[in-house]
Amino acid sequence: MHILALDVGTSSVKAAVLDQATGDPVGHPAKAPYSLDYPTHDAAEVPAERVREAVENAATEAVAAAKGATVDGVGISCLTPALVLLGDGDQVLSPVWTHLDRRSRPVARETWAGFGQAFLNEVGTRPLPGGISAVGFAQQVRDDPGLKGRVRRYLHLNGWLGLRLTGTAAFDPANASFSGLYGTCTDHQWSAWWCGYFGVDPAWLPPVVDGRAVLGGLRDEVASAWGLKPGTPVKVGTADTSSAMLAARVCPGDLLHSVGTTQVLAVVTDKPAPDPRRLTRLFGVGDKYAVVTHNPVGGAALEWMHKLCFHDQSADEYYGRTVFACDGRKTDVTLDPPYLGGDRLEIEPRLAHFTHLSADDTREDLLYAVLEAMRRGHRAALAGLGVDPTTIRRVVLTGGGAEVVRKVLPEYQNADIHLIDGASLRGVARLWDPG
Repeated sequence: MHILALDVGTSSVKAAVLDQATGDPVGHPAKAPYSLDYPTHDAAEVPAERVREAVENAATEAVAAAKGATVDGVGISCLTPALVLLGDGDQVLSPVWTHLDRRSRPVARETWAGFGQAFLNEVGTRPLPGGISAVGFAQQVRDDPGLKGRVRRYLHLNGWLGLRLTGTAAFDPANASFSGLYGTCTDHQWSAWWCGYFGVDPAWLPPVVDGRAVLGGLRDEVASAWGLKPGTPVKVGTADTSSAMLAARVCPGDLLHSVGTTQVLAVVTDKPAPDPRRLTRLFGVGDKYAVVTHNPVGGAALEWMHKLCFHDQSADEYYGRTVFACDGRKTDVTLDPPYLGGDRLEIEPRLAHFTHLSADDTREDLLYAVLEAMRRGHRAALAGLGVDPTTIRRVVLTGGGAEVVRKVLPEYQNADIHLIDGASLRGVARLWDPG
């Protein structure tokens, strides 16, 4: 059995025809980049049509690379939240506000101040700007009061793509959790109270279905453009982190560590325990929950150091030699606070500061301070998960900087480490596993 997997990330769409049993690509994976727009300092948005074009380009290339392999299904892994508002005729009303957008801080502040603990206890996460789509929706309505009257559908990006592919819209449970409108930790239903608070008409919201459920058959025009059979079953899938955990077959006692711009740490659990230090949401498939924390010192911090202080070195030299050569230096330079990548778990912006600098300090001292901050951030992220590190049986590392992280974090020196390349893409194949 072969599955066309679509992995919609922050800056590109990856696609591949996967062998369902192994998750391995048939032919080479395809990648179609797209750019975000930043109309203001706090904005991070993208036109939905730009994402759709990238999906089509990646899917078409992946199917061609599979050289005639029969595709038996299509599934989606997607960044979340990414709000898509549709009007009459399912026309997109505004750019997609991504999880990196921070324009909704005013609404987030008011919600946390007035109803924070109730929101956390029901939704599972603080009302974070960028992290909860209803917070962003309320801000958009404040900025454009006429918008609300034009809305007919309220979707996240994977649900909108599912609508384009099949004609049927849905939320998966993980995306529903990040809407801010769903009883993640209570009744697993759309909340009339939170819909009313954020100004969302419940009629705009589609059903919430398990990410493994078949949404519908591939529409004729899409199938023709992609070189697939009309009616091929399509699954809405789930959030990219959950998809990566599916690829790794993460169970309670395992830790997923995804290394990107920031570092994402995640575990699965049977019982939610909401806490301001973490994101608690439904997994997206099955009945488990995902608990997620972030280490703000990740790829963005190391890349910044490369461009600022080591631009004379190639990426291979910098990441392959210099980073490790700087480790273990003796210096008083400290990166504290460490938020070179911001803090996705906070409402207010956080910045980073180097302290104890002197004219005698070198670029190697600065790099060592970044590595030390990464280690401190890792310990804080583990604590935020509510997990005793000594109980972790297996660590699954994925992402471009996985090898670097593996070597610089002391907790991983003697751990049972598994490296998976392209985990969020590969995880789409697991949507066809038996429940």
